[in-house]
Formats: sequence, structure tokens, C-alpha cells
Amino acid sequence: MIGVVMFVRKSSLPLLLVLLLGSQAFGQNVIEDQGVGMTAQELAFIVRYWTPQMRQSAALDLGDRFELLNMALANKKIALEAKKFTPENDPDRYWANQLVLRNTERRFVVDNYMGNLKIPDMSELAEERYRSNPDKYALVPESRKVSHILFRCKGPECDRTALAKKAEGVLAQLKSGASFESMVLQYSEDMGSKKQGGKFDKWLQTDTEKVDPHFLQGVFTIDEEGEYSAVVGSQFGIHIIRLDEVREKSHLPFEEAKDAIVAELRQEYKVLAAKEFDARFRLTDETYIDKAAMEEIFSKYDADGDLITQ
Repeated sequence: MIGVVMFVRKSSLPLLLVLLLGSQAFGQNVIEDQGVGMTAQELAFIVRYWTPQMRQSAALDLGDRFELLNMALANKKIALEAKKFTPENDPDRYWANQLVLRNTERRFVVDNYMGNLKIPDMSELAEERYRSNPDKYALVPESRKVSHILFRCKGPECDRTALAKKAEGVLAQLKSGASFESMVLQYSEDMGSKKQGGKFDKWLQTDTEKVDPHFLQGVFTIDEEGEYSAVVGSQFGIHIIRLDEVREKSHLPFEEAKDAIVAELRQEYKVLAAKEFDARFRLTDETYIDKAAMEEIFSKYDADGDLITQ
């Protein structure tokens, strides 16, 4: 602490006076240096956005408080440097800064409007949506449980044509009444499902992720439980698939689907509200456009929108 105070006395006496004497030293500003200051309200707002650790340090340690105040006022001094750029002395930098400020202020106004937007209760409309289009909002697709026999075939050395013929021979035996479980033990090269009699470990839907699409397609070609697909090729090899169980498609009750429907309706309301808010600021019948100025500005660009350089 002694080292910090000695440094302050040598280099930043006005800041030290603020720390020791309080806000009355500089009138309405609670901190001021070289003509740049902050009111209590401004500083309190800045402190609100410090991290908890920064606030704790400033509250408990005078040296840390000084450094944090130093940083806060330095940020303001640096920002004020932008005012040195004017349309006369440096138009490119001036307007670049103005566009940054304009976009920031636009976001601030829009975010403030959307943050204070009052969204009506969507429960009744949600129920109407549910009744009119249950497949969109509450469909539980058909799902299937299957078992399979895998004739593994990976790499260029594997002859898929010969392996498919072998699988077709096994499939013919199955259709003639051979035990599926026995064929699994004899032929399947999927070690995980082989121990379970060939049973695939999940309920499958037409869009189930992380399952080979060719395998899924074969699963959903089978008409009846207990029947088999034709032999199916996948990235892993050749499969014979048996359909074990089907859960027909169904619909969630409204109470289970309600939250998702309400969320969609609220988002739709926000989008429409944002468009309506933006429309308030579009050009009106009172708009004045200097056509000659427009021609001068836009004549500098070619048909591709590139600046013409001559």
C-alpha cells in the first residue's frame, strides 16, 4: 500500500485527492483529471459491470481502487480522442466512427424495445395450433425394434458380391423356418448384438442419427413383425434384418406439447413486433431525395458494385 500511495503522490495527485477528500473536491464529478471526469451516477453504473472480484478489490483495498479508477477514467479519455476526427480533417475516420456509433445505438434502441415488449398469453392460440396441425407439433413418429445378422465387409479386399450371395442363402434358410438365434450365433460378426441374439440396442425411427441410412431404409421396408428385409448393404457390411416390434405413430397430449408451441408463437410475435418497429422508421411520403447528389455518388460504381478507378 505504501508503494502505491508514493506512486500516486508523484504522478496523479488529483486522483489521490479524490480518493481522500471525496466528491466535493471537484463539484459534481466524483473523479476528474485533465478536464475529464465522471459523476457518481456514471461511475456507479460502470462499477455495476465490473467483475465481482474487481468490485471486491475496489471496496477493500485503496491501492486496487485507485488502479481500477485509473483504468475507468483512461477508457473515457481514450474514447474522447475520437472527437478529434471531424468531417473536415479526416472524413473517412470520422464517418467510420459515426457508423460504429450509429449501429451500436440502433442495437441499443431495438434491444430496449424488444426487452420491454409485452407478449400476450399464447395458451389459447397454442391449443388451436395443436388441434389444427397435431402432426407438426405433437407427432411421435413410428419407431421399430429389430435384430440383425451382420456379415462384416470393410476394405477393398472384401468381395461384397460373394458375401451378399452368402447372406441370401442364410436368409432363405430363415424364411424356411431356421432358428434366427442359431443363425446369429453361427454367422453374425457384430459382437455387441450377437451376445443378445442379434438384437439392435435402440428403438429406430426413419431419421435416427448415427445409424447407417441404408440400414434404416432396410428396417422400414419390412411389413410385419417377425418378417425379414432383403439383404441390406451398409458401411459395415451386409445385413439380414428381422422386425421385432413396432410402435405406431402417436401424438403427445396437448399439455406435453404446449411449451414448445407457446415458445414458437412467442418467437413469431417477436419477429412481427421487430418488423413493425422497424417499419416506423422507414421512408415516408415526406422524404426528400437530391437526385443529382444520388447520381454523383452512385455513378462511381460499375454494374458489379465495384468502385470505378480511372
